[in-house]
Amino acid sequence: RRSAHGSTHARIDGYADGTEREGDEIGHYKLLTELGSGGFGTVWLAKRICDFEQKVAIKIVKQGLDSDAVMERFGQEVQLLALMDHPHVAKVFDAGMTASGRPYFVMDHVDGRPLTKFADEHRLTVDERLRLFLQICDAIQYAHHKEIIHRDLKPSNILVAPDGNGGANAKVIDFGIAKAVTRPLSDRVLSAE
Repeated sequence: RRSAHGSTHARIDGYADGTEREGDEIGHYKLLTELGSGGFGTVWLAKRICDFEQKVAIKIVKQGLDSDAVMERFGQEVQLLALMDHPHVAKVFDAGMTASGRPYFVMDHVDGRPLTKFADEHRLTVDERLRLFLQICDAIQYAHHKEIIHRDLKPSNILVAPDGNGGANAKVIDFGIAKAVTRPLSDRVLSAE
């Protein structure tokens, strides 16, 4: 069994330069496949390996980017996501530190496609597209009620998957540059409403 800090990994395409690799275990989770990489974090598809089986997404701060400013920003994203409980916003389940001391958090794995790709691939009608738009508006209104502004809404940060009933379900992801309107986070933001 490899530890997260014991492996070295640099993919040829430069997609990730962190130390994690497929098969590594972080906390109660086993990394399966790298899903993507952003400004300061890499997102992995992972599987919970104790108590029960569950597929999740894990976001980990990239190796070498764990400055105080990035750590604070990452911590804010975790806190902001943890405050939200909405069917169209990805949920946070867990958080912690890798063996090498970089923070991570565990969230919903949305097995979907970016908004515009999903709409085009499924040849959605105007009415179907508007139903997705209303889901997204509802999610953003909910975040605003919590005094959270996303600041990076774009099709790749809205994943859509079939809902199993002939419709589609949108989820807003990646609040990495989100901002709480009040600093520090107010009691109103922290409430469960």
